[in-house]
Amino acid sequence: MKQLMFAGFALALTTSVASAEGLSASIGAERALESEVNTLYGSVGLGIATVGATMEDTAENNAEFNIKKYEVDFSQPVGPVTLYMKNDFDDGFKHTETVIGGKISF
Repeated sequence: MKQLMFAGFALALTTSVASAEGLSASIGAERALESEVNTLYGSVGLGIATVGATMEDTAENNAEFNIKKYEVDFSQPVGPVTLYMKNDFDDGFKHTETVIGGKISF
């Protein structure tokens, strides 16, 4: 429980620092009902780059959140199109996936 409280405090502090410096920050939580998995995630962005982490807790490991993955993402708007690249790393910082794409906003 202390680790969860510390993580929440650290994310809140990161969010307030990010707001003061013009950075973007986000935090969130999810619960998968059937598989009983709790997920916490957070990220900090500056310009086109965003760095984040996802932690999971299962029913067997009640309140023991473990890092599931780290993310290093890039996004660049070009007119109405946004080009992006998402890079995922496992808990040992081993690269697991790169996704590139584009989306149109209208």
